[in-house]
Amino acid sequence: MKLQVLSTSDSHTFWWANNIIDQQTSAPYGLFRAASALSVIEGLARTEGDFVIKVENGDFIQGSPLGAYLAKQAPEMADILRKIPEEIGYDVRVLGNHEFNYGRKYLEGLLAHDETLLNANVLDAVSNQPFIGQAYRIFEKKGKKVAVIGLTTKYVPNREQPANIEGLYFDDPVKVARKLVKKLSKRVDAVVIAYHGGFSRNLSTDALLEAETGENQGNELLKIPGVSALVTGHQHRWIAGVYDGVPVSQPGYRAEAIGQLTVELDDQGEGVEAADNFSENEAVADAWDAKLPAARLVKTDDWPESARYVSELAALQVAMDEWLDEEVGRLGVDLTLADVAQARQTGHGFVDLINQVQLAATGADLAATALFNDEMPGFLKKVSRRQLLGNYPFPNTLVTIALTGAQVKEALEVNAGYFDLENGQVSVNKSYSYPKKQDYNYDLWAGLNYRFDLTKPLGQRVRVEDVAGQPFDLKRTYRVAVNNYRATGAGNPVFAKGKILERGKCPLTTLIADFLKEHEGFVPEKQGNFHLDV
Repeated sequence: MKLQVLSTSDSHTFWWANNIIDQQTSAPYGLFRAASALSVIEGLARTEGDFVIKVENGDFIQGSPLGAYLAKQAPEMADILRKIPEEIGYDVRVLGNHEFNYGRKYLEGLLAHDETLLNANVLDAVSNQPFIGQAYRIFEKKGKKVAVIGLTTKYVPNREQPANIEGLYFDDPVKVARKLVKKLSKRVDAVVIAYHGGFSRNLSTDALLEAETGENQGNELLKIPGVSALVTGHQHRWIAGVYDGVPVSQPGYRAEAIGQLTVELDDQGEGVEAADNFSENEAVADAWDAKLPAARLVKTDDWPESARYVSELAALQVAMDEWLDEEVGRLGVDLTLADVAQARQTGHGFVDLINQVQLAATGADLAATALFNDEMPGFLKKVSRRQLLGNYPFPNTLVTIALTGAQVKEALEVNAGYFDLENGQVSVNKSYSYPKKQDYNYDLWAGLNYRFDLTKPLGQRVRVEDVAGQPFDLKRTYRVAVNNYRATGAGNPVFAKGKILERGKCPLTTLIADFLKEHEGFVPEKQGNFHLDV
């Protein structure tokens, strides 16, 4: 008998297959596309008599405006976040790091009684037991038993706001898994790990891809004796392959793919090898009938949305769209982003606006913010909530930290490392695109005039010309406003060195909306404070 483990991960409340800003544009992703594909793939597998387990691998309740709508505007409807996965037929759910963005109580209200939730390492600090969910579950079919263990990256406390995870302890998933796999492998025919985390090393060469902070421990989990299959996520990568005899998947982001892992329960073979990028995974599909185990990804953009769920949630979509299309403020100038990549090199009025909001809200000397991805649309003159959440989907708050001038320069040097110079042309350093795109870790600053000389070595590129017209002082302490994610040192470890002066409680999206209401017809001060020298 074959075991098939089907998974989605990091769907981030992208359910409909349409662009959030331009609703008339079809998007190549979405949970309702995945639901159609899962239904057919599962049906075919069951026709063959296969043992099928479907996994929703975390980061399910936050990310698109739908997540914000359910959490903030219509919490009475939030149970749909439990109901839809139940109807799709997921056997297992795992907690992602973004599950905690709306706080522990919200999460408990949604999932405390969900029997599919597996959580082996996020513990109540008092009882030392899973605060919700169960550590593992054993499934049985025709005398064959399969155990699935649910794990979450232990790095959540390094990024999440303390109030959202109060009373929780994030145990080491590798340590927990070792104990459970040893225990369960004596009782079952196969042990599957569903881990909301990724890989810090290349799966084929073991070369280091990122600092081994404990955020992505998939490589260590893969080496635990007795693991039959490993489902991963968190990094939004496309991974499908068999490594050391263990099939591995990571199905991207926004339900753009489904992971499909196959293990022969009667006689496990050597498996089909595949590299950890999707272009080479195409070959895996052709080799699907080869010796098992095997792994592949199924892209969902070729599948229609499930008519059932589109119909079932039609009223919710209408209500949400009405809320999203409400005007939250008016600008005196259009601040749309025609070329996000170019805006990172030259600055842009949209960035100036966000930084001015941060400065106004905190009274800081300096502010820094990022253009999170290349899909950010910016603002039209009439700013809707749809635009607001389409540009800023995170429930981040502001933090004011104290940095010396020397630390400010050090942080700017980190930002200068975002760029490379190739044959006289500006490009993005590969460390920001592989193993995953991390444009959100590059900041543009306000409150100072500065330059990056890309002809110089890393660490020697920054020149600060002045701060608010005054000489830049390496010894002076400056107040710097950033979001709570950046304040932890995420993307720029220098920020974690600063003393926290003030933690804001109001989400930045609310601060932006309030600012626009108070300054109708606002035109951001053109900064022009940043230059690349090549």
